[in-house]
Amino acid sequence: MERRPNIVLFMTDQLRRDALGCYGNPICETPHLDGIAERGVRFDNAFTVSPVCSPARASIMTGLYPHNHGVMLNTHIAPAWSPGLSPDLPTFSKILADAGYALDYVGKWHVHADLGPRDFGFDRHEECPRRHRPVPGTESFIDFGNGRRQLAAAVDGTEADATPPAVLTRAAIRLMRERAREPRPFFLRIDLLEPHFACVPPEPYGSMYAAEDVPPWPNFHDDFAGKPAGHLRKLREWRLQGRGWDWWSRVVAAYYGDVSHIDHRVGEMLAAIDELGIADDTVFVFCTDHGDALGSHGHFEKAGTMYDEIFRVPLLVRGPPDLVEPACVGEFARSMELMPTFVEWAGAAVPDGLDGRSLAPLARGERVEDWPDAVYCEHHGEVWGYQSQRMVRTRRWKYAYDPHSIDELYDLDADPGELVNRAGDPACREVLREMQARLLGWNDATGDIFQWRWVRWNLPEPLSPEVAAREATLTG
Repeated sequence: MERRPNIVLFMTDQLRRDALGCYGNPICETPHLDGIAERGVRFDNAFTVSPVCSPARASIMTGLYPHNHGVMLNTHIAPAWSPGLSPDLPTFSKILADAGYALDYVGKWHVHADLGPRDFGFDRHEECPRRHRPVPGTESFIDFGNGRRQLAAAVDGTEADATPPAVLTRAAIRLMRERAREPRPFFLRIDLLEPHFACVPPEPYGSMYAAEDVPPWPNFHDDFAGKPAGHLRKLREWRLQGRGWDWWSRVVAAYYGDVSHIDHRVGEMLAAIDELGIADDTVFVFCTDHGDALGSHGHFEKAGTMYDEIFRVPLLVRGPPDLVEPACVGEFARSMELMPTFVEWAGAAVPDGLDGRSLAPLARGERVEDWPDAVYCEHHGEVWGYQSQRMVRTRRWKYAYDPHSIDELYDLDADPGELVNRAGDPACREVLREMQARLLGWNDATGDIFQWRWVRWNLPEPLSPEVAAREATLTG
């Protein structure tokens, strides 16, 4: 059997890709993550398949789209369609356990309301509830009136080393030390709740960034002209229509503090791997479940829109040279593809019928000729209950389909902030038709729901992902 590496997966919650220095942020300090990008693989076009925690995390476990694994909404949202991921489905954790790996899990789960990681093949699971003590006078609130308000940001009065990121990191390092003494390989997952709001970083991270030094996002101002009505409704229901950048900059500064705190804990994990002498036998993966609007388009949170700030995610890999060839990989990568990647690294058989493909060849620096030139994503609802949205994105174009609203089409070369909806532009008619055909092709390739003939009769003939990658001319 070939050498089987240890695998460490470091997950965060609601992390914007562009909050990291290695993805172009000029302010937020992330030296350890930047070091992974410099000496490892940075996937530049990584996407989550869902903007909601439970579906996205279940996809990472299974390598399936939410419409195939059945976790469509967050498991704590009533009425969720199911309590969570079925234990009967293949997951990377069960496959690795059967292959002889030792598996440990530290931190957030959110894949099933009643079953935990141990029910899915992990040997141990350690949790740490999120808690903070906002320092009076540092808080930023969203005011909903009648005394109802939501904390958005503050400084945490808790000592940094007593916060959940620190406690969970120490637990992960302890478990890793124990596993490093064993002959069998291990898989370790550490999953932080940060930087999900409320953003309450401890010192020194709480005052690390001054609000006046944080410039507005290029797409902060959006009048939503020619866009689905839900985009404006989202702004109004969060009571954010009157919030200027003077308020938002304080929230983003706190978010950056959380991100730099995460980076510090990543550094502790990497240092422990080096200290244990297992770096040559360990792959380290950093990812998140989804992003966050965080002021882009004036929005908070993630559900209901299909903008890149929410769907495009960081994905970084460090490992031994036979598995990881340092590079910036431009091919589209979906976070659910971590499942077959982990299985391939473990030397086990990748199950048939997955929606995801192993990223291992791309991480090794190999060229994969038939890799898709687009990515397909979905959303089934959250804040407003059930909702059906789909999105297909190429390098240049994004098309979003919502049966209860108008289409969206964005030229990402000319309009990376997705401010101008071109779906109704006669000059984009052929592009729109090709993107609709691509979306229906992905629908068919993944067994998605748009099968009724009166839906399909209103769309072009399907353009499969394989054919599109070879033949599409307008939207590649």
